[in-house]
Amino acid sequence: MITPYLTFNGNCKDALNFYRAVFHCDEPKVLPYGDYMPEGSKTPPELLRTWVMHAEMVICGTNVWFADEATPPKNGDNIKLTATAPTGKEATAIFDALCVGGEVTLPPTETFYSVFHAAVTDKFGVNWNVVAEEAPKQVEG
Repeated sequence: MITPYLTFNGNCKDALNFYRAVFHCDEPKVLPYGDYMPEGSKTPPELLRTWVMHAEMVICGTNVWFADEATPPKNGDNIKLTATAPTGKEATAIFDALCVGGEVTLPPTETFYSVFHAAVTDKFGVNWNVVAEEAPKQVEG
């Protein structure tokens, strides 16, 4: 099993709320830092108390972990998450929501395997592929 783990620098709660709205998820499990102070942290304790030490949320059937890191993470350009939706219409809705404040890296296109395949880097710097499980209609020839 591989568990996607997304890290942020103080805006993890915003990311959780955003993805919860995009993917219509249940309430995430969230554990704040509280009084815990990671060794070597340069983040002021009064700020860190409200940050997310660990959170879990099921997105499209996959348990995804989230956290605020005391050391600012770099955008992980080598990591992409793929959201698959049953239909092109549902894939379009997910893609459109992820595009708000984000940057399209692959405009929506129909392929031999899907009526919808697109990619976007969302407003939190997370790279997404969005693919519909719906196959294009085959033209009889």
